[in-house]
Amino acid sequence: MTASPARSPFEAERDRLTWLSYRMLGSWRDAEDVVQDVAVEWIIAADAIENPAGWLTTITVRRSIDALRRRRRAETYVGPWLPEPFVSEPVSGPSGSAPEESVERDETLTMVFLTLAERLTPPQRAVIVLRALDYSHDEVARMLQITSAASRQHQRRGTVALRRAEEAVANRQSGRCAHRGPSHRSQEERALLTAFLTAARDGDVEALSALLADEVVAYNDGGGRMRAALRPLFGRANVARFVVGVADLHRARRAVRLVTVNGGPGAIVTLSGAEHVVSLDVRDGVIHRVFDVCNPDKLGRVRETGRPQPVV
Repeated sequence: MTASPARSPFEAERDRLTWLSYRMLGSWRDAEDVVQDVAVEWIIAADAIENPAGWLTTITVRRSIDALRRRRRAETYVGPWLPEPFVSEPVSGPSGSAPEESVERDETLTMVFLTLAERLTPPQRAVIVLRALDYSHDEVARMLQITSAASRQHQRRGTVALRRAEEAVANRQSGRCAHRGPSHRSQEERALLTAFLTAARDGDVEALSALLADEVVAYNDGGGRMRAALRPLFGRANVARFVVGVADLHRARRAVRLVTVNGGPGAIVTLSGAEHVVSLDVRDGVIHRVFDVCNPDKLGRVRETGRPQPVV
């Protein structure tokens, strides 16, 4: 029996690098492009590299920052931008790690963080992501070619920017800050999602409103490819009426499958043949955010497999 050849250091690290770049970019497609570029650099430089894992991490972070800067200069996006979701039922993620477990350990994989992180500068985002992954400020500084003091400053400013972004969403509707506590993936959250979908199906605006926080926000990401709200919807009454109205328009052709989206409760909702990946930000027993990704450019793997898979 012939032994299987050992994987190259790059192939052994590919999944981890893709998850890292996804945290930085919020797009699996862009993350995979970054990691492919890193693969080319690895082929050229491999013989001279003493610490493959460290070198690959550093180059992935730098190329992800480059990609963020190019996107910020060049991208014009129609309507609210949401991250490209990864979807599971659940099943194993890369290297056998469950996506749900990864998100519990690291909030930088959640839809909330990936959405709010668009407000950060590329260095701020890199520092916050790397610090969440337990890299020291000295290690981060070497990767980003900055000082440790600068790394700490990026983390402080990035944390403030995230807090202000969170407060701006809450203040827009309710005039008060919605404190974001630890995230708990529980049966209660799944039950709340089921109640949300049921109320939408039944056209019950009152029941749906009762599930929503006063300062709830709904985001619809069609990317100009699908009909969707071009601005976030704020407030319980607005969100409830919109969700029920959309469900009613497609009442003859609707299908729902409960899944896990970026580690939290979610569903694949099919409306007149168009797929939507819907997920929630649940805190204190009510829904604070509704995320609806229907841009087909972000749902390719869901369509290709015919069933939810972790997108890695």
